[in-house]
Amino acid sequence: MAELPKQARVVVVGAGIVGNSMAYHLARLGWKEIVLLDKGALPNPGGSTGHASNFLYPVDHSKEMTRFTQDSIKQYREMGVFTQCGGLEVARTKERAEEIKRRLASAKAWGEEAELLSPTEVRELVPYLNEQIIRGAFYSPGVGVVDPLRAGTIMRERAQALGALTIVPRVEVTGVEVVKGRIRGVQTTAGSIQTETLVVACGIWSPRIARMAGAHIPLTPAVHQMISVGPIPLLAEKPGEISYPIVRDVDFNMYERQHGSDMEVGSYDHRPILVDPDDIPPIEKAALSPTELPFTQDDFDPSLERALELMPFLGEYGIRHAINGLLSLTPDGFPILGETPEVGGLWSVAAVWIKEAPGIARSVAEWMTTGAPEIDPSGSDIARFYDHHKTRRHIHARTRESYNKTYGIVHPREQYSSNRKVRLSPFYEQERALGAVFFETAGWERPQWYEANAGLLDEYGERVMPRRDEWDARWWSPIIN
Repeated sequence: MAELPKQARVVVVGAGIVGNSMAYHLARLGWKEIVLLDKGALPNPGGSTGHASNFLYPVDHSKEMTRFTQDSIKQYREMGVFTQCGGLEVARTKERAEEIKRRLASAKAWGEEAELLSPTEVRELVPYLNEQIIRGAFYSPGVGVVDPLRAGTIMRERAQALGALTIVPRVEVTGVEVVKGRIRGVQTTAGSIQTETLVVACGIWSPRIARMAGAHIPLTPAVHQMISVGPIPLLAEKPGEISYPIVRDVDFNMYERQHGSDMEVGSYDHRPILVDPDDIPPIEKAALSPTELPFTQDDFDPSLERALELMPFLGEYGIRHAINGLLSLTPDGFPILGETPEVGGLWSVAAVWIKEAPGIARSVAEWMTTGAPEIDPSGSDIARFYDHHKTRRHIHARTRESYNKTYGIVHPREQYSSNRKVRLSPFYEQERALGAVFFETAGWERPQWYEANAGLLDEYGERVMPRRDEWDARWWSPIIN
């Protein structure tokens, strides 16, 4: 690994899957003098990339996120680090049985192969699953797993082969120089670098780096619990890392994924456990890694019970590994991408999961180079956040509310209940007295309809187009019309 240069065209902070992808795609687009920093050692510097479960489901209700994931899978395939295994989202409830129909509609809309399966068909794919407690499943054959550490190594090597990249591990950023609202340099434990472009791609530590420059990246580190059960002979007799489809037990915000002879069980169903970036232990004091915290068994016990309902055979084997792993959460659940409004030349590529990292990196690199990325990232643009969105109160309130909705059935018009009434018009109390139902817009409480007008339906109701489907009628009233 090289010494720290005195200047660079761009400094990328973070050598996980996101930072490595950024370094490669900038090099591919012709950027030179790229410096990649990380305070950890390579190939696994200790971030979230090193402990993730590493599976990719291509279908999302968001077209933007689906496109990023599809592009990432294409890149992973080209690097030879992707293993296709298929994936299921099982429905235990009537409501989820309806939701997986909507998942199928999204898959068709985005051009992704998928189908609905009966419980019997699910059992044929996953013989250790208890089909008696499910109503069916959404099946996506394009689901697979990836080796993100190997992918990161390949991308670094490719950027170096282009003569564009200098890699400096075991170096920590200690300060950021800003002159007249623009990046001018980076201070580290190994010295200073002059640069006019800084890419923050260090996941859960991103808010700290942004704060050094006087900017905000509004995310919080949060715990995601995962255990590894095994060895299991049924799995061990199969070749390779994974032979059976991954299962998402979405009604309980869980997943089960074969990893060699073990079964990984992950949960987003426990209480939200948020961690301040400044409280994450340094590498030298971390028992495993800074992003792998001690396991809290009591939080996971209810999830383990539900896993045993779905896959009873897990109860026959021991837990070999268990962690409270850290990942990044944002107030609205989307990544935080783009040049920060506060500081020119400071780019955020944060809260990005392994499943969409290479696709997002390609898009942001195009954005930085030409201003016109092929995949539109506007839904994840950092400029979407107003000042009140950047406060600790707002970030924690929204991420706590949404954590247990990771696999939830979320209506596109569904409103948050936390941190409301931030911005009120002078007419708010009058509107509330008239029975206003408020939706939030940029922090403002905006009335969508007034219950005081309900009587008009007796006279004019036949003119209103009915919404007979319950899903379509949610977060809506005929009074609007």
